[in-house]
Amino acid sequence: MSSAQHALDQIHSLARIEALEAEPGVYAERLAAELPAAATLTELEARDAVLAGAVRQIDAMIVRAMRVRLDHVLAADTSIGGPTRSVFSSTIVGYAGKLPLLAQRARDVAARGSAADPDRIAEAVLEAARSVLGLREAVRAGVLALIRELAQAAIPDADRRARDRNLDEPVRRRWSAARRDFAAVAVEPEHVLAAPMAARLAALPDQLDEPAPEREVTFADMIELD
Repeated sequence: MSSAQHALDQIHSLARIEALEAEPGVYAERLAAELPAAATLTELEARDAVLAGAVRQIDAMIVRAMRVRLDHVLAADTSIGGPTRSVFSSTIVGYAGKLPLLAQRARDVAARGSAADPDRIAEAVLEAARSVLGLREAVRAGVLALIRELAQAAIPDADRRARDRNLDEPVRRRWSAARRDFAAVAVEPEHVLAAPMAARLAALPDQLDEPAPEREVTFADMIELD
């Protein structure tokens, strides 16, 4: 197991959640340290897959964190049972930006479960949701910043290869697509989640970039040739 993955896999207790909340950037830092160098298109596509997977793993961790938080804030409650807590946890990411809907559903479940104060129970569920969604945003921020940084750094080399008159045209066309994809990822890092990099490149319009102009031979060059 990688060190970065371990930072998420250990989220099974309130103490571990709070430790990650204190240092949400640790996941991205470990991920950056573990990424292998990537120069060829095959290597860049493999790295892209790792980065996309790293973003998705955050949501898997958040599901566990939500269940831990719910069990903590509802420790004395019996109106919202285990199955419903599991549903709220597994769907928590879908409630980002829609917390009033979660509150209403929690209130309805609590009322049907004969809670003495359904509003208080709903607020407890909201408290847990706000906490874990805030953690999700903080951890994702570091990974998305890393993805943006790597894409920006890859653009110049991709552009150079796309214009290299010494490369075969099919190779140059793929590098042209790669450069455009890197530019898109640099603007919106979540673009890596749209599809595997190879599929994203294949979906782009075919394009052959103009090669860099050849340097004119100078008088000094001719003297050196003599």
